Amino acid sequence: MRKQVLSILNYYKSMAFWSFIVTLTITVINPELIVMLSTKLFLIFVLWFMISDRKVRQRLRFYKIRGVSNIKFFTVIFLIDCTITSAFLILIKGFI
Repeated sequence: MRKQVLSILNYYKSMAFWSFIVTLTITVINPELIVMLSTKLFLIFVLWFMISDRKVRQRLRFYKIRGVSNIKFFTVIFLIDCTITSAFLILIKGFI
């Protein structure tokens, strides 16, 4: 289990920058938590559909080696991203 979570976190490191850019953009446009989480959920679904492409699936193959299912992979990524986004929004709303 620990190796699975570590492999998911290793993949999330590459997505963290882009996730933060999306969070900043949404914060500037409409700083509401439900809007942010809905957008992040939509982006997770887009990533899920990208996995159906054979070339993208081959690049993301490393998390399959550790025995991580697609549902577990995307659920953990979404939960990590929601936690970071919520914490960021709470901190930003404290200054707004």
